[in-house]
Amino acid sequence: MKRPFETRLHHTRWAELFRNRSLEIIAATAKQPALQPSVNYLLGQWQGFPLWSFAETEAQLQIILHGLDLMFNRARATLDRTPTRHGNVRKCTTYV
Repeated sequence: MKRPFETRLHHTRWAELFRNRSLEIIAATAKQPALQPSVNYLLGQWQGFPLWSFAETEAQLQIILHGLDLMFNRARATLDRTPTRHGNVRKCTTYV
């Protein structure tokens, strides 16, 4: 029987997509966008050449992340106000 992560890797084809690619660059793309979106952001080096995320891209990522924060906060607030099957309103005030 396959483990769940093996099925996911097969489905997403990550092993194929990331083969022979710089793991340093891939890991850098998982970082939060630059705090100063007016500045280009160095993701890392690939074969001796710097790879940059341009300031425009960083600004767009900041907007997207802000929208995601709003979306998750709204979903969590809705969950907080939704009664359980027992009639109790769930109180969750930890927002990420």
